[in-house]
Amino acid sequence: MTIFQFLVIARWIYFCSVFVLFGSSFFWFYMGRERSTAGPGGLPQTLRAIKILLRIAAPLAAISGVAWLVGILANMLDDFGGVIDPANLRLFFFETPFGPVAIIRLTLFAAAVLVAILPWQNRAWLAALLAIGALLLISQAWLGHAAEGGAGLYRALMIVVYSLHMLAAAAWVGGLPPLLFALLEQRRMDPHGARERSLDILSRYSLMGAVAVTLIVISGITNASFRVAGSFGKLFNTAYGDVLFTKVVVVAVMLALAYFNRFIAMPRLRAAPSKGMTQIARLRTSIGFELSLGVLVIGVAAILGITPPPQ
Repeated sequence: MTIFQFLVIARWIYFCSVFVLFGSSFFWFYMGRERSTAGPGGLPQTLRAIKILLRIAAPLAAISGVAWLVGILANMLDDFGGVIDPANLRLFFFETPFGPVAIIRLTLFAAAVLVAILPWQNRAWLAALLAIGALLLISQAWLGHAAEGGAGLYRALMIVVYSLHMLAAAAWVGGLPPLLFALLEQRRMDPHGARERSLDILSRYSLMGAVAVTLIVISGITNASFRVAGSFGKLFNTAYGDVLFTKVVVVAVMLALAYFNRFIAMPRLRAAPSKGMTQIARLRTSIGFELSLGVLVIGVAAILGITPPPQ
């Protein structure tokens, strides 16, 4: 396995894990306090499933995050063999600009695993994982292209835009698993109640998604302009441009699917007879496909982040 392939796999797993850590925790806060309990009006089965998912995502983020740091060091040395050399580790952590960020991220990985294994599982637990996920998403701006913008205000702006892009993307894609689980849980309810509850859950997610998508589009275009210094013609006939266009195409399909769910499928469910179970089943299928596309676009983003932008 080449260092590039190792980095792509590590980053792909890492992004998926942290997106779940942030987006699936965030889901319970815009769904309302009553739904983040196992009591009446809540989503007990969904909450149980997401807690298991979060307990898997936290250690997976830590392992893949450490693997990412190993890949960065191996890429610097052009070899995996020198990664365990104490002298190289000392230089990496204390003599390179990546070192302080790497130490912070290692601390966050340990915190994520520690919080995930705690026995208490209330909103404070979810808030802690949400905060750790946010910090992990923001801190990675110092490990990628955004950190290469020189010094001063321009570099700070690049980091802010990148951070907004990642937080919005994680809220959108990372919120899809609990949304899908929540709709699956409605199968056990009476048909009329299932339709009304599904519409309320979908409406809350849709409102968050509209804000997230707006931020993703604006920050994505801004990020691309940073990489090419405002000259988009530089993207043509370059590896970076090819990967970026692939990402744009997959995201466009996701947006089309999200548009269909919001403006076509949901009105059909709202106008359906009191049962409406067929429309709910179709929405579940559509959201499952949207989640699959989200995992794919995360993989493309993992490649994009280590592909040199055009000069």
